[in-house]
Amino acid sequence: MHDFEKGMIKFIHGGRYPHCHSLFIDDERRALIDAASNEETLLAIQKERPVQILINSHGHEDHLLYNHLFPEAEFWVHEADAHVFRDVQNLIDCYGEEIEETERQRWADFLINSCHYVPRRSDRFLRHGEVIEFGEVRVEIVHTPGHTPGHCAFYFPEERILFTADLDLVKAGPYYGDVASSLEDTVESLNRLKSYPCDIYLTSHGRGVYEGDQIYVDRYLACIRHREEALIEFLRAAPRTLDDITDRGIIYGPKKAFLGPWDLSVSERFMMEKHLDFLIKDGLVRQEGKRFIYVPRR
Repeated sequence: MHDFEKGMIKFIHGGRYPHCHSLFIDDERRALIDAASNEETLLAIQKERPVQILINSHGHEDHLLYNHLFPEAEFWVHEADAHVFRDVQNLIDCYGEEIEETERQRWADFLINSCHYVPRRSDRFLRHGEVIEFGEVRVEIVHTPGHTPGHCAFYFPEERILFTADLDLVKAGPYYGDVASSLEDTVESLNRLKSYPCDIYLTSHGRGVYEGDQIYVDRYLACIRHREEALIEFLRAAPRTLDDITDRGIIYGPKKAFLGPWDLSVSERFMMEKHLDFLIKDGLVRQEGKRFIYVPRR
């Protein structure tokens, strides 16, 4: 039924997008983090004894897929992402500031019909550093913004487990392509994870279960550096527009690709914009009109 267990902490693998892995705390107070894994398993848990606390690590559709199965549970999320759950239009706003009406409708249809989006108000806001007791199990909330402003990880000190959610340690590297995502915060949050001693990392995607070795976090961080290096190398050859840089496909490849309704070239563009902003601040790039120009260090 569960793909990893340590005491009362049980890990449930999910499938492809819009699924993710879930974490189930089978204690005096039953809690579920990111109910988007396996519907049959989640229903069996609820049938055995109802889940009392439903937690979302952050506000993305592939983490709320089966929230609707637990309407009576208390709902907890970080305040910075709480608005995403109150109205489907707020979630769509995360993915672009000027989305055309037909595209907004397509997204709304997908989120409501395929991801079972149901508006929900939070009963409690998660706060960095607070320790929550479910009975024998204790968890410390680790606010890890960057992927989204309210993204959180969850540290279980007695079990020495760190659930890193969408800081998911996959070889493809981190995602920071939402309007409110932050490249700098992502780096800071990943470095924060390394301060928590643990034996096991659990993640929302990919393998899901890793040894608690910081090499996995360092490898994940290195993806950001490699993207930056590839961008600088591309700009060294000639000034480029944002369209040129997006078409280069440094992150997702040069061919147009889709993940569900996602056009990954849009994510590529947003993430490259964040790298360009960082390099401009660092003095390595300047912008003239629509072109970005490499500035060698003296």
